[in-house]
Amino acid sequence: MTPCMKRQRLIASVLMFAYCSLWPACQPSTLKLIDSGTSMNPLNKMGELAKSEVWGGKVLVSGDVLVPEGLTLTIQSGTVIGFEPADPPYRLIIHGTLYAEGGPESFTTFGSLGTLNKAPKTGDWGGVHLAPTSQHSRLSFCRLQHAKQGVICESDSIQIQDCLLTNNETAIVCDNSQPLITRNQLNTNDTAIRCINNATPYITYNEIKANQYGISCEDDARPQIQRNEIFANYRDAILCYSTASPEIISNNILMNGGWAVYDGGRLRDNFIRGNNDTDVGTVEVGTARDSEQFYGTDEVFDPRSSPVSDAGIPRAGY
Repeated sequence: MTPCMKRQRLIASVLMFAYCSLWPACQPSTLKLIDSGTSMNPLNKMGELAKSEVWGGKVLVSGDVLVPEGLTLTIQSGTVIGFEPADPPYRLIIHGTLYAEGGPESFTTFGSLGTLNKAPKTGDWGGVHLAPTSQHSRLSFCRLQHAKQGVICESDSIQIQDCLLTNNETAIVCDNSQPLITRNQLNTNDTAIRCINNATPYITYNEIKANQYGISCEDDARPQIQRNEIFANYRDAILCYSTASPEIISNNILMNGGWAVYDGGRLRDNFIRGNNDTDVGTVEVGTARDSEQFYGTDEVFDPRSSPVSDAGIPRAGY
């Protein structure tokens, strides 16, 4: 080999090394293939994943999708996932990890496709079921609609934030778990958030409005409900059953058709006005367990005469 040929070979080797260092696709260990569908040719998904996947574009779900423990499903920003209506309705079941993270200008959407003769309706699909083995799953800037149960949380290490949940039978179910639910907008659902068994979620900085019920606490649930705006729900804002006893701190609870709080809960530093058919200007400042606006609470401390200034979420982005 001549000196010129050796020099050319060395230059080519250096260039190839630099190219592969700067472009991860040249390194098989870091390669991530994205399944991306279009409106005319959507991805069709059903069954159990055999490996971790990344979804993008338009996705058609025509059966239950199961993500086994140890695998990850990543859903790209702006992806639209349409579920075919079925009886029983199809679900996305996560035993592994789900990352569904959109952005303020590009929400990731989960919803029903409807049928040729019927528009999408509440309960058409089952929801996103995060099983007890799911670790560090996260939904942010997602829109979930038309589900029987939008998100079912059975694991502690779950975050649901900056999402819009609308037109579901129940938007979020917390079952014996402690997820973080923050900065979400939950509206026009039958029930916005349902806490069952020993659920202890952190429910903070959300806007909960125009649902039938705001937050339902059952069994021995003890959620922390702090700095939310819970208003204009058709029935009770916070409803307790059995021995449930939520911590209700620094919320604005306004103009709900039913009770502000019914049959349980410890209240501190809340602004309560115009609930249970009282005049819209009536502010509850008493500390008794019963009043015109709440009934059967466990304790009432430090009622406010003016709104909590930082409760709820910013309007921008919705």
